[in-house]
Amino acid sequence: MKKKKPAKKKAPAKKKAKALKKAKPVKKKKVAKKAKTTKKKKVVKKAKALKKAKPAKKAKAAKKAKPVKAKALKAKAVKKAAPKKAKAQKKPAAPKKPKAALPATPAIQELQKQKAVFSVCSCQYTDADSIQQAAAELKVDPHCIIKTVVMEDELGKPMLVLMHGDQDVSAEELAATVGAQQISACSPELTEVHTGYEAAAISPFGIKKVMPAFMEKSIAMLPEIYIGAGQRGLMAKMKPEELIDALKPFMVSVAK
Repeated sequence: MKKKKPAKKKAPAKKKAKALKKAKPVKKKKVAKKAKTTKKKKVVKKAKALKKAKPAKKAKAAKKAKPVKAKALKAKAVKKAAPKKAKAQKKPAAPKKPKAALPATPAIQELQKQKAVFSVCSCQYTDADSIQQAAAELKVDPHCIIKTVVMEDELGKPMLVLMHGDQDVSAEELAATVGAQQISACSPELTEVHTGYEAAAISPFGIKKVMPAFMEKSIAMLPEIYIGAGQRGLMAKMKPEELIDALKPFMVSVAK
């Protein structure tokens, strides 16, 4: 008897089935991978979309902030405009009173020429030697009122001596200081000849004759001084530095 041929046909069918079984899972895996990748891409896209959306909020906030700045600028403009209105409402200032002209004495003219800083005050003199009265009227210590004394040596050479109002000049000490044999005070008549001022109005400034000046050194320690301004009852108030700069006296210690 002959063998059955269909047995050989079954073998290829089995091989095909096996091949099909093996191929299907591969396709499913590939599809799964693609699906996963698509999901990730979608998540990434959503995340990017969210990140891009944040600046939009800032932009909105900036837009809202602009009107606030405009309001602030308007408020500043109103503040600046307010003082102008206030100025317009102010009454016109009263005209300044002209300064009183100073007496045109040679002493005051000399001080003005030298650009000294000083002020002028007046008081009543009853006699040539009334420093106590002047100090009472000016309400100052007599020590701050400086008197100008004209003296001369044995040869008749004149000199100015500046002394505190409550002290006198020691002729002996002055003679020893300047190297003279004798020093004495000039007469009122001779004083007027040398200075151009009467006895009660002597000033060291603007004098007729050029002569050396000697100043008691303790005068420089005072905060301010009062000195004759070339007219009876008229005094110049200044700092000692102004006197020293204008007169350039020799410093001595001859008070008694």
